[in-house]
Amino acid sequence: MKGTKQAFLILLLLISLISLKAQVGLNSGSKIETPPEYYLKVKQFGEFIDRFNYTSDWKGQLITDEFSQRVPRAGYLKFLINAEDSRLNNPADSSYRLLCNRFIDFAIAPENPQKINLYQGQVRAWVKVRIVFAGKEHLVDIEMLPEVLPDRSAKWSINKVVTDCFSSVTDSMASHFIAPNSHETGFINLNKLNGTSNPAYFLSRGLATDPTLLFVTEVAENRLKVKTIEQLVYFITFPGYEITVEEFNRDFSNSGWIISNIVAVTQ
Repeated sequence: MKGTKQAFLILLLLISLISLKAQVGLNSGSKIETPPEYYLKVKQFGEFIDRFNYTSDWKGQLITDEFSQRVPRAGYLKFLINAEDSRLNNPADSSYRLLCNRFIDFAIAPENPQKINLYQGQVRAWVKVRIVFAGKEHLVDIEMLPEVLPDRSAKWSINKVVTDCFSSVTDSMASHFIAPNSHETGFINLNKLNGTSNPAYFLSRGLATDPTLLFVTEVAENRLKVKTIEQLVYFITFPGYEITVEEFNRDFSNSGWIISNIVAVTQ
């Protein structure tokens, strides 16, 4: 995006113009100046949504007319894009810069400004999780979706698990099964389910080898333990676009939860 670093410097200047430098008392006799980077860093994903939606300023306060005059939404959105992306700084290829500009123009269009709503099917999260299963550590990718319940409360739900650590299930299905002539006995041998170590073995092959079902089954049987969260990435969809949001931990202002990628998608 042309001028991304220039916009970064302008925003730093604007911080001083709108007096974002606060004074924090350490004790009765000393004070320390809070650096502007503290305010500019997008510290939480919810904060990213509020900034993208242009509802809160750098200090988490509602955006005022004075703020919007000094920092229009287009400039505010540019600051939410990873300024260190090599595609933005490649003089030989302007395609990604142009795409970012088109997305920003789309997002701020007066006739239909774009917002992020966490509970309207726009947002999904992919979590890379380290687990312990069968005495070994594995990395598992879990897709999480925000879900609204009938009572209008909300929660995050596991939608999909992607892993290859359950490869032994196919072999187990060969020794745990309902015999092919079971219809002749009215399927009385369904009592094999009683006391089985893993009832998923008796499901159809498609279900029995489904990593999501096996994951929750192994957790329920206390054979699988979640150890650590290794990575978290959010994907947010708009008509014609999808953005990726990741956390960048670094010591300057364009950091925290910001946009790492923008792609155009077909409807």
